[in-house]
Amino acid sequence: MAVSHYVFKGAIFTPGPLVEELIRIGEASPAARGMDIEEVLVQIAGANGIDRATVSSDEFPQAV
Repeated sequence: MAVSHYVFKGAIFTPGPLVEELIRIGEASPAARGMDIEEVLVQIAGANGIDRATVSSDEFPQAV
């Protein structure tokens, strides 16, 4: 019988540090520093083909 293992690495970010982390990992451009966090997340989701209006919080795993 095959056994699956999953590792979850989580961190809690406030909006400012979250934007910096998204820039660091290449998900957001430095221009995101002057934007509202919600707009940053909407743009990243759109760039990845994710319609945030149709994503259910009950579906896992989830993208940004």
